[in-house]
Amino acid sequence: MFSLSFEDLIRSNKSKISFDQDFFDFSDRLYPWTTIYRFFFLSDLLNKTQFMLGVGQKRASEYRVNGRRTEFKNDGSELKMAVSYWCEDGGLTHQTKNELVDISEGMYSKTFSFKPENSGYTFSVADMDLRGELDDSKSKTDYVKFSSGLSPFYRHNKYMPFKGRIKGREVQKGFAFIQKVYLNMPFIPWRWARVFFENGAQFDFYEPRILVPLFRSVNFENGGEKIEFKMDSNIILKGSSWTVSGKARTGERLEARIRSYSKVRHTFETPRSTFVYNEMPSELEHFTIKLGGETVHSEDSLGECVANCEDAYYSRIAPLSRVLAP
Repeated sequence: MFSLSFEDLIRSNKSKISFDQDFFDFSDRLYPWTTIYRFFFLSDLLNKTQFMLGVGQKRASEYRVNGRRTEFKNDGSELKMAVSYWCEDGGLTHQTKNELVDISEGMYSKTFSFKPENSGYTFSVADMDLRGELDDSKSKTDYVKFSSGLSPFYRHNKYMPFKGRIKGREVQKGFAFIQKVYLNMPFIPWRWARVFFENGAQFDFYEPRILVPLFRSVNFENGGEKIEFKMDSNIILKGSSWTVSGKARTGERLEARIRSYSKVRHTFETPRSTFVYNEMPSELEHFTIKLGGETVHSEDSLGECVANCEDAYYSRIAPLSRVLAP
């Protein structure tokens, strides 16, 4: 019992339904405090191009995403959503729109298309000259649900290779990450990162924060083996440099250093608050896992990789009396 953390007590890692059943289910109940996002992340592991598109649902009368007034609607087979995408390929492109998304056969809007097709999926963004054919036969999924009685939350992820192009450039080694997030409470500030390696290995960390960290989750997974670094874990952000360390109960020690070289700033504004969500395209500068002084994993042994970090926080919270004042 005493070896369990707060995260262990409220976390479940099993879903009753498949990723596709979850991802293409638009019947989740939306309370005024609910947010649902679907994310698409595509990267060229060789030239380090990163592309991210997010599609969001809420019930809100006054809401701005990246300064754009956003209207949410449910018209049967069409939903009005916030659509935001960015691409980092040595220069940053960032666009935010409010669009009707057709959900009758996958997802389709003026900006993007994502459809189950050819034993996988196709994903395209016309004005970025982007098209990917995602190979579902080589996909992996993971799921996590946190439930403390007041704030049910779940996310469902799928990872797979893809072929295609980004901004017209053919991708030789493509990696795709798709995610659905259901959050049933106000945003909690967080720090988060994932590093994806070409052999399928992943390194990630997560730290929700309310003035101080609530808990830390630092993990490495390779070939079905997962190592959780729950002892002496530390996540430090100074400027654009992340330093992460920890020790597993089985004795492995982790040391990692990540440098963020770009920042994509997102803002979510209500009459009461402004939430800032920074995505940070990054590169892995150092990574070792040692056991008994011997290196068992390193950035050299794991191959090409791409990293993305996040730092999210409230920049404004207005007193309730101001919001309710006539």
